[in-house]
Amino acid sequence: MDDRMLSTRDIVAFGTGVLIGLAAGRVAPPFAGRAIGSVSGFAGRDPFDALAADHRRVLALLDVIEQTNGEARLRRTTLLFQLKRMLTAHALAEEDIIYPMLRDDAHREDMASRLYREHAEMKVHLFELEHRDKSDSRWIGKLRELRGIIADHARQEEESEFPRLRSALGDNGKSRLMGEIGREKALLL
Repeated sequence: MDDRMLSTRDIVAFGTGVLIGLAAGRVAPPFAGRAIGSVSGFAGRDPFDALAADHRRVLALLDVIEQTNGEARLRRTTLLFQLKRMLTAHALAEEDIIYPMLRDDAHREDMASRLYREHAEMKVHLFELEHRDKSDSRWIGKLRELRGIIADHARQEEESEFPRLRSALGDNGKSRLMGEIGREKALLL
């Protein structure tokens, strides 16, 4: 047999290694994200401050995108993709963890439903921005609409809903929450 030929055992070993690597790449980040978030929570980092920081980063990125001109189609596309990733990770954490807790622990069912709807509206705007010609003069107007929705949404959460939920959870709940948020975000990042 030629030394350059791979044996069946070599192929199986290689395939097994690839499958283990893929599985570890998808399974490990949520566990690591939860662990890092939990450590941050126990160290005193407030999960609501972390979510508010996400809001500031998103709004700052929207400002950068707004400063581009219609000829910078590739730059707009790239920045929009970055915005979409940021919003998706943030929204996943809020939709899967914060809003159910807001409904159950802070007894704010109507507000939780409203915040879910606002996320859906943001996703529709993102879709429209993604599929509209980036040099279209109406594109920047649509981006400004999205920014307004996000700014109002963030203000409502930071000024009203986060403080209510923070109070309802207490210190132990906040520490646990930081780990949960880390896990959710790691699912996408």
